Amino acid sequence: MKNTIFTIGVLAILTMVSCEKDKASNLFSDAEKQELASNVVDPATAAELKFETPSYDLGELPEAAKVDHYVKFTNTGKSPLIIKKAVGSCGCTVPEWPKDPIAPGASDSLKISYNAQGKHGKQTNTVTLTTNTINGTEKWTFSATLPLAATPQ
Repeated sequence: MKNTIFTIGVLAILTMVSCEKDKASNLFSDAEKQELASNVVDPATAAELKFETPSYDLGELPEAAKVDHYVKFTNTGKSPLIIKKAVGSCGCTVPEWPKDPIAPGASDSLKISYNAQGKHGKQTNTVTLTTNTINGTEKWTFSATLPLAATPQ
């Protein structure tokens, strides 16, 4: 009798484990699985994005200035560099990026448009790129100094 209860218990556990394994494999759709697999990067052959300068100071800007700045970068890796998207850290920073792959050894640039409307004092902003590099994201930072807001008297 004890052997029968033990055998039933073992079978119940095996059934639960097998069901959980099936649930886990169904957590992602086929498209999501394919996307996850395509994000795997081989470090030996990966693209590498190297900015000419990791950051830039736009200096002192007049109130409500609108500035365009070009950020040069090079693909120092062994595979074509793909920039999937680029976003600024706030709505005042709008990046434009090359949509075509950048060959190993080739250079290109990002256009960063900055609108200082309503900004005062020292400002620091970041542009984050989603790429096919080992890190998956790359960041570039810039700063600017704007006049302080006038205080009412």
